[in-house]
Amino acid sequence: MVKIFLLISLMFISSCAYFKSIGVSDLFSSSDSSGAGNTDKVSKTFQLSDKAGKFLVEREKGFNKGKNQFIVKKSVKASGDSKELEKLIVISKLGSLKKNLTILKPEVSEYSVWFEGKKYVSRMQVNPTNKSMEVRMSSPEKQWQGKRVFPFPKTLGIFCYFSQITECARATGFIDKAIKRDGGSMKVVIIWEGYPYFQEQYLNIPNSVFTEGTFEYDGRNESGERRFTLKVGNQSIFYFLDKNKELMKKFWVSQGLSMVEIN
Repeated sequence: MVKIFLLISLMFISSCAYFKSIGVSDLFSSSDSSGAGNTDKVSKTFQLSDKAGKFLVEREKGFNKGKNQFIVKKSVKASGDSKELEKLIVISKLGSLKKNLTILKPEVSEYSVWFEGKKYVSRMQVNPTNKSMEVRMSSPEKQWQGKRVFPFPKTLGIFCYFSQITECARATGFIDKAIKRDGGSMKVVIIWEGYPYFQEQYLNIPNSVFTEGTFEYDGRNESGERRFTLKVGNQSIFYFLDKNKELMKKFWVSQGLSMVEIN
């Protein structure tokens, strides 16, 4: 990562108890195997390269039909090492907006990362009563401990977890329509599920939970890959989807980051 933190001597502690305590359990246990497209369970391995080195990323997404939960899980390890350096789970509810637009409604997330051998955790949960995001932080540093509450901004954009952006856009039908029309743009509000630790890893990321942006279709390259661009916080992040409209490549040029699927 850009700000150099040594990620060593790592041991991820399971967060199952936390998710059970908020009514989320048995991830993927009732995946909609009969469903098609965006609800399919998909597991992929990527090679992540940035200024700190090369890493392996295990990414899994799927739909728990019994709980109506759309889930993305991600684990980052050093190449050739079984110890996790970073772990993420984001969960959204499949819902609708004004009864004519399918969306993924953010629900809960947990992001864990280790800086210099110390564990930092950010847990987020939507409070629908007061329309806010509750963030609980656990870390060795006092300024990153306890609970904070952030109201959802009033905007027309679709709220999407950063690590779920392609699935979020696909749920609305935007990806299919943009490909068919060979163009298009979607207003989004990115939720940085790794806040505030994510902001410590990358340069010039807005110091907030929510940031408005756009998700745009750029067309196909010479290899036939479909490219989309997320423009958020003065950053441009390029996503490439395979023939099944699943993530296969990601490039964040300003951060010197690339993530490419390993076949």
